[in-house]
Amino acid sequence: MIIYTLVQEGEVKHEKVAKVKETEPILHIKGNKKRITSQSVFMISAIFWNIRGVRSKKAIHSLKRLTDINNTHFVAIFEPFISKEKIDGYMRFLGFQHCHSNGNGKIWYFWNSFNNKKFFSESDQHITIKLDKAIINQYILITTVYAKCNSIERRDLWSSFQQDSTMLNDLWCIGGDFNVILDPNEKLGGKPHRMYKSIDFQNCMDICGITDIGYSGTKLTWCNNRRPKKRIWKRLDRVFVNDLWDNLFQRCSIRHMARTRSDHRPFLIMNLSTNHNCTRYFRFLNYWINLPGFYTIVEDSWNSNVKGNHMWILQTKLKALSKD
Repeated sequence: MIIYTLVQEGEVKHEKVAKVKETEPILHIKGNKKRITSQSVFMISAIFWNIRGVRSKKAIHSLKRLTDINNTHFVAIFEPFISKEKIDGYMRFLGFQHCHSNGNGKIWYFWNSFNNKKFFSESDQHITIKLDKAIINQYILITTVYAKCNSIERRDLWSSFQQDSTMLNDLWCIGGDFNVILDPNEKLGGKPHRMYKSIDFQNCMDICGITDIGYSGTKLTWCNNRRPKKRIWKRLDRVFVNDLWDNLFQRCSIRHMARTRSDHRPFLIMNLSTNHNCTRYFRFLNYWINLPGFYTIVEDSWNSNVKGNHMWILQTKLKALSKD
């Protein structure tokens, strides 16, 4: 049984939701049956954090407070700096029902029960869990990432993502510590960022058809904690989703929270689904301008012959460009 947040007729209630039947989803609330209507709103929340050691009472108690306050369904932590054999104790402390560690123990994953789950893929840099019919008969995949610091070693991760993307047709969310930035403005201090270091990352995201959904709060998520003249800040932690996820969860938000002991900020993911169509807007990512053929694609879309008023022409051309 999993905790959902049900929003109905202006009220927010945290309730337990029973197993969802394939034929007709029903919510069991306070002993009464309530049908899921197009006006119901479902929320799935998660916290990802490179915690840099779970032995720190300040860090682990801070994580506990965050999970309780935000009614979190998933938590992924990186670099626990402790044997993965002790993960069960931390699962109980955080109040989750299930846990898993990847082979090298660098990624710990906690979650509450859905109808069914299985491990879709796993490596020393990521874990992907597939949740069967978790919400309204939809399959979802959630990938947690702790990427290598070396760009050559990260290529195995990018290859794994590209391979996974060819085998799935489900909702997909990818988040974690990628140890690389996408754009020079995601770094403050130190030597200027060279774009060739980001090309593999950019190409992988483009091939997989996933989009960075942005954030709120402080932009940069990691600091080297050196003295001011040597201090470097970067946005190493982020979340991507595919179009299917974006279409179901019309409101996806990422909140960068305050650093506590670790050199990384924890971030909270909130996903809201309203079960009805909404307007989708064109979104532009800065790194696109560095991709081969970008200007040609824009020029072809902009030179296409469209008839109508000025606003219709603009809307049509942006829609065609987004598909390209």
